[in-house]
Amino acid sequence: MDNKYSLLKDKTVLYAEDDLKLQLEVEEMLNNFFKKVFIASDGDEALDIFIENQNKIDLIITDITMPNTDGMALSEYIRNYDKNLPIVIMSAYTNTDYLLHSIDLNILTYITKPFTTKKVFLLLDKLLDFFNLNNQYILKENIIFNSEVGSIKVEEQIISLTTKEVNFIKLLIENNIVTYTMMYEHLWDYDKEVTSNAVKSFIKKIKKKIPIELFKNKQGVGYYLDK
Repeated sequence: MDNKYSLLKDKTVLYAEDDLKLQLEVEEMLNNFFKKVFIASDGDEALDIFIENQNKIDLIITDITMPNTDGMALSEYIRNYDKNLPIVIMSAYTNTDYLLHSIDLNILTYITKPFTTKKVFLLLDKLLDFFNLNNQYILKENIIFNSEVGSIKVEEQIISLTTKEVNFIKLLIENNIVTYTMMYEHLWDYDKEVTSNAVKSFIKKIKKKIPIELFKNKQGVGYYLDK
């Protein structure tokens, strides 16, 4: 699984589907990407689960055609409680009226069945965007780098980084090894002469700032992420 999708592992999903065979298949798929998946076999059950767990649920995925309360009616009820919770509608066919109604209900996206692997990843990418996770990277367990904000989160501690430190960590993410030449080119101005002491001082400061061993040195070559 792509490392970036691990950022969704703290999210909880409510999935409503009356086709039990499909329900099991999609549930298994969703469990690979999310912390918890609540399952409902119709709209009434889904609404009960939502009301009981609304402070825990981060995403709704629902079929349109279900007994009792259908997916659109379920979405309308949920909008009475939460105007912004992402809702994903699934259907075996495309219906223009449903699509127009989904716009009124602020539906995140509309997916036609079958729920293929390609559609799963398209949805995951959309969720990364919705939750503003596109600029975050999991460096190690419980270590999250936010390139946009310029910080590293170590468990619950937020560590602010300088522009040079942010660029260095970006280089570590994008390359198997960051050579000294790459550091000279990307972290310092071309018109300034860079000494080995300047690099050593920079590395010493960032290691002192971050309370875990984030990267290692390959002697005579450069640095690499300690995954």
